[in-house]
Amino acid sequence: MDIRIENLTKTYNDCHAVDHMSLTINDGELVGLLGPSGCGKSTTLFMLAGLTEPTEGKIFFGDRDVTKIPPEDREIGLVFQNYALYPHMTVEDNITFPLINRGMKKALAREKALEMAKLVKIDQLMKRRPGELSGGQQQRVAIARALVKKPQVLLLDEPLSNLDAKLRVETREEIRRIQQEVKITTIFVTHDQEEAMSISDKIAVMKKGVLQQYEIPQSMYLNPANEFVAGFLGMPEINMMEVDVKAGVISTSGITLREGVKIPDGHYHAGIRPESFRVAEDGISMNAERVRMTGRDLLLFTKLGNTPVRVLVHSDLQLAASDSFKASVREGHILVFDKEENLMGRY
Repeated sequence: MDIRIENLTKTYNDCHAVDHMSLTINDGELVGLLGPSGCGKSTTLFMLAGLTEPTEGKIFFGDRDVTKIPPEDREIGLVFQNYALYPHMTVEDNITFPLINRGMKKALAREKALEMAKLVKIDQLMKRRPGELSGGQQQRVAIARALVKKPQVLLLDEPLSNLDAKLRVETREEIRRIQQEVKITTIFVTHDQEEAMSISDKIAVMKKGVLQQYEIPQSMYLNPANEFVAGFLGMPEINMMEVDVKAGVISTSGITLREGVKIPDGHYHAGIRPESFRVAEDGISMNAERVRMTGRDLLLFTKLGNTPVRVLVHSDLQLAASDSFKASVREGHILVFDKEENLMGRY
């Protein structure tokens, strides 16, 4: 089921929670709505679900205008942040509830519930109650209950926020597996950029109700539309600095970063991701003020002229605090932004 959002707006008094948002989601795609708290991503999801009425704009599921259609008639499955399971019911009863509520016979509802429980790998837990399950298991019950109705669209609101770090990684991969098996168009809300980038076909990044960029994760990471997107994506986050361009040379604090660029002379903002540095004998002299082991990598805290920067290198280098090293920036990895904070190019 394709989804088309046209000029979608939600206003509360003078506040634009969502401001003239337009995008298209193709059939079977998994799209992450990403942004900081208060950016409008959950409001967008609730408008798609029919729980919040838009101030302006339209929502189409396929060729069908669902803007004013109630939630129960939109053919959606919705999973809330807190799962919203019925604590007094068994797993089986939770999953069958929407089917029996529609008038389906119990025997057939249980058959369909078991089929869905097998898909999400909880078929051994059917007689337990939610209080006897882990957070990850409760999440799977909620997904099974949402999918058992065979909806056209699956909507997930911060589906992993209540899980610990290890379980988050496992569960997000399960969500992707289930979504691909069912081939259902899915939209999920998250503030975790790693989560969104790891399982999404496309990401929509929002800021203060405004869609900043809508793109496949890798393309967005390499070519952020503006400084906000560049800063929001990536962990460790991008190094931002002031640079000068003169006669085709990009420099910061008198240190040459790149030569031979075609940019008008002037003063700009630039971003260099920590992994974009390459330790080399002919590079810029730096000193590791602090070193943090992140597992496979070392995160070096150093300075580029007067600007504090983070440099990510492989732990094979065995650098320690106070060690000196030389590094250069990989070709095409200096992101230069104009006065409106939009990306000018990569150099």
